[in-house]
Amino acid sequence: MSTYRRVPNLRRGAKGQALVEFSLILVPFFLLILGIIDVGRGIYVYNGAAQAAREIARVTSVYPGSPLGSSSETQDVVATQEGLVPGLSASGITIECTAMDNTLKPGECFTGTANRYVRVTVNVPFNVIYRTFLPVIPTMTFNAVSHIQLP
Repeated sequence: MSTYRRVPNLRRGAKGQALVEFSLILVPFFLLILGIIDVGRGIYVYNGAAQAAREIARVTSVYPGSPLGSSSETQDVVATQEGLVPGLSASGITIECTAMDNTLKPGECFTGTANRYVRVTVNVPFNVIYRTFLPVIPTMTFNAVSHIQLP
């Protein structure tokens, strides 16, 4: 006598049910993965904007150029950062001369006065991947500001 029992046949639609359940779970899972990717991209762009502001301010303080920020060294760093940070362009970079209290002093950067600072502002637009699926999500702009004293 056999000790094995025969397994009853699965219902006819059981395979179709699994496919429907899989498709219902696939959409939220796909959106979750896209959200994780977007957060990673956002962190990368935000950190890149902050690093670009620091690098441009550092080089501009050493090689200010006349007008401020026009030296070839500063332009090389701007070009490098444009290649590293997605969405960064020269139009999103502002280089200004300020005093210690953060007021603009455009005419005093080259007069040898004390407490002269370079302020670099970087604005980088950021579009999330979700925007192709949900057009209600606006474009975000990451801003980074760096101050460094001129020698």
